[in-house]
Amino acid sequence: MGEVGRFSFKKDVPGELIENRLALAILAAEGIHGEEKVSVKDIGYIEAGNRAVVDVSCEVGEHVAQIFMRFMTKEIGRKKFVYERMPKEEGR
Repeated sequence: MGEVGRFSFKKDVPGELIENRLALAILAAEGIHGEEKVSVKDIGYIEAGNRAVVDVSCEVGEHVAQIFMRFMTKEIGRKKFVYERMPKEEGR
């Protein structure tokens, strides 16, 4: 079934910032793995409530999560979000 990594951000973190940095992390992963390998997978998406979810059940997703975490830690600090891994929901 796989796993996802869920990033839950404090309410004062702008949703636009979360979305933009996730897009940059996916773009950076394309540089490592190639556009074809990244674009055929549903790697990351934004959820309501200031959350971002990354499919970490594959190497590409692991890299996206690592890059995204670094971007956000550097920009807003590690205390502004919680990261947790959980089973991937079916149909997602």
